Amino acid sequence: MNRFIPLAAAAAAIVLPAAAGTSFTAKVATPFETQENVVAAKALWSCSGDTCVAELNRRTVTVRTCKKVASEVGVLAGFSNDKESLSEEDLAKCNEAAKD
Repeated sequence: MNRFIPLAAAAAAIVLPAAAGTSFTAKVATPFETQENVVAAKALWSCSGDTCVAELNRRTVTVRTCKKVASEVGVLAGFSNDKESLSEEDLAKCNEAAKD
């Protein structure tokens, strides 16, 4: 029984950091008048003013994820996490899916 404890601890050390989310920010072109929560890209986005934030279980910023957010909140002026952001060209592709 005790021989499984180090194995379980090692597995937890590998799995738990991978399960942690990455903070993403979506800057909306038309600011929210009130605080709203929006579900998009399998996450709950907290939107206030011109900013929506959420923890996503992915690490990279993609057009695909951006489109999922834009389809729920509207045209985006920016989409990023703490390490990268979409280029202007990719943001234009993202906004093709924007909610009217």
